[in-house]
Amino acid sequence: MTAAPALDTAPLDLAVSDLHESAASWTAVPLPERIALLERMLRRIADGAPGMVADAARAKGYDADSGWAAEDWVAAPWALAQTVGAYLHVLRRLAAGHDPVPARSVRTREGRTVVGVFPATATDRLLLNGFTAEVWTLPGTTREQLLAGAAGEYRGRPGEPAVALVLGAGNVAAITPLDILHKLYAEGQVVLAKMNPVNA
Repeated sequence: MTAAPALDTAPLDLAVSDLHESAASWTAVPLPERIALLERMLRRIADGAPGMVADAARAKGYDADSGWAAEDWVAAPWALAQTVGAYLHVLRRLAAGHDPVPARSVRTREGRTVVGVFPATATDRLLLNGFTAEVWTLPGTTREQLLAGAAGEYRGRPGEPAVALVLGAGNVAAITPLDILHKLYAEGQVVLAKMNPVNA
């Protein structure tokens, strides 16, 4: 049995170095431009959705108009569009001078601070009527801490420029872009993504 050839890490080292040198440029992107980038992304998701679904269906061995493709619509374009819409909702609140988390969404239950996060918009209530989601914070987190700490990246407390590695999962199409968006928009980090071979 022959050994696998050694991995040439020079291109990876260069990519990480380039990202690290440029990370501060993302941290400096103003809120209106970040909103505009997400708005453009939302349109591109809509334009590319049929192709995403067709590619996924073909890779799994069925037609894009098969009933099986319903999962591909939910697990790729819909999940991605829903999340981009949620980011836009919060960033537009900030741009309008509002707090990122409405105070009425935060309450105490069983000694813990709990945030109602879904539904957040009229569209949420219409599309997934009856579904709700909450985030339970760590014990000891106060309502005041939560409200003061939310969206610090956009409220005068930008993080240090950093490079994050996202290991792209292969089981659900939207996971990798969702992880990348989280690093960019919630944590202010630029990203190097390594795709799973099944995504080839």
